[in-house]
Amino acid sequence: MGFYEYNEDISKEYLEGFNIRKERFDSAIHFYAPSIKSYETEDFKNSKTDSFPPFSITGSSCSLKCEHCNAEILKSMTSVLTQDELYDKAKTIQESGGTGFLLSGGSDSSGIVDILPYIGVIRKIKADFGLKVIVHCGLITEAIADGLYDSGVDSAMLDIIGDEDTIRKIYHLNATVKDYENSLKFLSERGIPCSPHVVIGLKHGHIAGEYNAVDIISRYNISSLVLVGFMPMHNTKMENIAPPAPSEIGDVFLYARKKFTDTPVLLGCERPYGLDKFKIEELAVKSGLNGIAYPSEGIIPFSIKLGLKPKFSEVCCSLIFSETALPAITLGG
Repeated sequence: MGFYEYNEDISKEYLEGFNIRKERFDSAIHFYAPSIKSYETEDFKNSKTDSFPPFSITGSSCSLKCEHCNAEILKSMTSVLTQDELYDKAKTIQESGGTGFLLSGGSDSSGIVDILPYIGVIRKIKADFGLKVIVHCGLITEAIADGLYDSGVDSAMLDIIGDEDTIRKIYHLNATVKDYENSLKFLSERGIPCSPHVVIGLKHGHIAGEYNAVDIISRYNISSLVLVGFMPMHNTKMENIAPPAPSEIGDVFLYARKKFTDTPVLLGCERPYGLDKFKIEELAVKSGLNGIAYPSEGIIPFSIKLGLKPKFSEVCCSLIFSETALPAITLGG
């Protein structure tokens, strides 16, 4: 990828978001590179050990076969098909100096990731090894919410979809927007740290329920909000679908920043590749987001030029609410 020239001028519209983050938060901007994948730029490199790996409790199996994913994401995760496997993997992480793991899996036909059988072992892992445990769930029932609360997970992540048509046509799921809202409600009522995700452009590259999703999330107590951009993936029905324009994605960034003036809002792992990736990250900084996962080359020095102070971490970006004590790092120092 050729060099991208970041523009330091901030429009009046984006300045409103940028000033919210400057006034409501300190000058820190958080950059994340968990060992879910190898990462290195001139400014930031993650360790080569699996300090924060992703696990799937269903292997590469998922009943939904969503249009945008087709279970491809699960292929990059390590399978943990039994409780003993998960415990042994967690022990290895602890012994090698790792910090935690992401636990996910494919959904059943109802959109639920069957995490309940793992609640006891998660609790034991927390007690024995002190690792950070993040669970990426599908739809949440009250029983699952009770289990997650009992397990002591550090954060629960879930997608919030604000458009009925997207749920049916993209997720192949007979569920409603209200089902997704209830999932967040069950987590929030129990005080479980939660980091809802909104995928921008999920409806075949068009903006559909994203603003509604942000509105829904704003009704509940959350720990952080993670925004990601639809990224076409090989071996899916949407691999040739064009993502939204960076400006459209940036508009959602700005809307979320204004909605969540006191809650960290981040650009998560997924976003389109190519030149748009640089543009999207530039807009993430300008709109006042608190952090970026796997930042592109040059975005860290760019944020410094805008008066921000970078902090680096190898945990999942959803844990920003527990990362406030990280020291700021000066490049070259």
